[in-house]
Amino acid sequence: MRPLPVGSRALVPALALTLALSFAPALARAAAPPPQAKDCVACHDQVDLEAFRPRAHGGLACVQCHTAITELPHPEKLPPVKCARCHAHEAKDYANSVHGLARMKGKDHAATCASCHGKAHEIVTKSDPASKVARKNMDATCGKCHDGAFLDKLNTRLPHRASRMDLKKMPGK
Repeated sequence: MRPLPVGSRALVPALALTLALSFAPALARAAAPPPQAKDCVACHDQVDLEAFRPRAHGGLACVQCHTAITELPHPEKLPPVKCARCHAHEAKDYANSVHGLARMKGKDHAATCASCHGKAHEIVTKSDPASKVARKNMDATCGKCHDGAFLDKLNTRLPHRASRMDLKKMPGK
């Protein structure tokens, strides 16, 4: 059998087959459906799906927040969830708030989303009486970091909103 010339059309199907086989694993992963909540809780059994579903983020698929997870098992170290992907307006307000500006200056103790709202899996809407940011709970939420005298001082010195929270309307004020 004599070798085919390099420009031969016979090489095209062989080359196509070689390329297809080399990309097959990547194509199979891309075509695989994303992990479902039941798959996630198989390992992350501390998440109670029945308790989570009625909460603020309970209608979302796990991978909508945990976007780095594309297959299981996933890497052990994952990037943090970016609340701003869905909460862009709130993230902008936070960035311009006292807490956001403090964090930008390297003050890691300044409040984050979770500091005030709680863990993402536990967040309820602010109209829910159990919400950490429900009006009646604001003193307790802010009081985790600030003492009462400081909160009183804030209420008399700030005439307008601080990160969309009207401090004059805090409970007990």
